[in-house]
Amino acid sequence: MTTRRVARYGCILSAAVASLTVASPVSAQAWVPPAGVGAITVGFQSIVNTGHRLHDGSRLPGYESDSRTLAFDFDYALTDRWSFAIGVPYVASRYLGPEPSLFGLPIDDCLCWNHGWQDLNFTARYNLANGVFALTPSVSVGTPTHAYADIGEAVLGRNLTEWRFAIDAGRRLDAISPRLMVSARYSYAVVERVPDSTGTAVANNRSNGAVEGGFMLARRLWLRGAFAWQASHGGLRSTEFNDDNFLLYDRVLRDNYRHVGAGVSYSLPRADVFFSYLAYVAGTDTHVGRAVTFGVSLPFER
Repeated sequence: MTTRRVARYGCILSAAVASLTVASPVSAQAWVPPAGVGAITVGFQSIVNTGHRLHDGSRLPGYESDSRTLAFDFDYALTDRWSFAIGVPYVASRYLGPEPSLFGLPIDDCLCWNHGWQDLNFTARYNLANGVFALTPSVSVGTPTHAYADIGEAVLGRNLTEWRFAIDAGRRLDAISPRLMVSARYSYAVVERVPDSTGTAVANNRSNGAVEGGFMLARRLWLRGAFAWQASHGGLRSTEFNDDNFLLYDRVLRDNYRHVGAGVSYSLPRADVFFSYLAYVAGTDTHVGRAVTFGVSLPFER
């Protein structure tokens, strides 16, 4: 296999990490590299939460927070159809206020950074079609690297294990232009249940989806636009919390959202770089904010 061919698929793999940390290029999951090709990717993401959306979708300003993530990902194709990925993010979060945190915890009220490793993620993919039309189902599991704090705004995550079952599809639009492609993704997550104050386990599974369009502006340069959504199946609305279950807020909140974003990726001779911007445009019981992601991917072949 030539270095040129590795670079071509390395550009696809570099976008994969962006899709893990921000709902951007989903095409990375539909088309897979040939056997023996992989990539090591490092991505950085900055999320600024500028407020919340209530159960009716109205906006509640204030209660701001900041999160920064350094994500490491290893992706490798065992065969022309089977591939796998392992990734882990290092997360830093802080509460910004200016109001006192609703949780009233030192982890928030100090307005300082809380940082550490978050969840280890493993994904296995099996490609069914990999030509003009691509179709790839996958299964993945994410589990906390350790028992980190999960109460408050300045936390690393929800500290829950979840299984995700996904299907990715993509198509090149050669009839219109060989530079155009569209792709879509749907995933269903089975999330670890959380017991409430009565000992009853609260289910909060979810569906996630994304649709993307891509345009090859130059031989090495791709531009992308994407729409992503999330629908929770279970959980509690923000109006359903009380003094007995309030500390479970972020772990079982029925978070539904709609995001739009744009991204660019460029293939260098020995590396690929990518950048994306995501805006939180609508939803219920969710955050208002934005996310910026950029990174570099180093493709290789066995």
